[in-house]
Amino acid sequence: MKKWVFVIPIIILTILIFYLSGYRFTSLCAAKNNSFLSKDAELVEKYNTGSLFIFLFKSDKDKQFQTVLSEKSGVLFRSSATTYIPYSSDKLQTVGGMSYASENGEFTFLSIVSNDKKVAYIEAGEEPEIERKEINKGERISFLYPFSEQIDFLNPTAFDKDGKKLYYYGYSKDTNVFRTEDLRWHKIEEQ
Repeated sequence: MKKWVFVIPIIILTILIFYLSGYRFTSLCAAKNNSFLSKDAELVEKYNTGSLFIFLFKSDKDKQFQTVLSEKSGVLFRSSATTYIPYSSDKLQTVGGMSYASENGEFTFLSIVSNDKKVAYIEAGEEPEIERKEINKGERISFLYPFSEQIDFLNPTAFDKDGKKLYYYGYSKDTNVFRTEDLRWHKIEEQ
């Protein structure tokens, strides 16, 4: 009986240390525990790549979308990565994005909302994994790749129903100054 007097406090202390270190029993709890996640964040979508879990949240208070990663560690989960994208009034807006690689796996995630009725589909990817997804005004689509790559290197491009290029995602082609806020969708002007 005396043996249990010492074992129980050690178990409780171990659980407390893991909890304070950010470990949780579910991937969603770990994501919601991420210290950079907005307090009012609302879950939009969840994606799973095996031992990596990607969550897309939105915060109306902070006016931003947040992509949060939870990674499996043994039987527990921990969230150590997050990205954010401010709300925008652009016709085509990236609302989620993350590129990640670890010993547990790798991925590239891109999520887009269209507010342009002319955009019929979006293509993104690297050869031979170029994907085409149809999109309508007011809809959100997402791309998830099993490799880690800088998002603008996926050459995301928006097309109309006739296959004409309308927008490209990246930095402006006529600049050599790269600022984070300039990484967005750019309208392709007719020549």
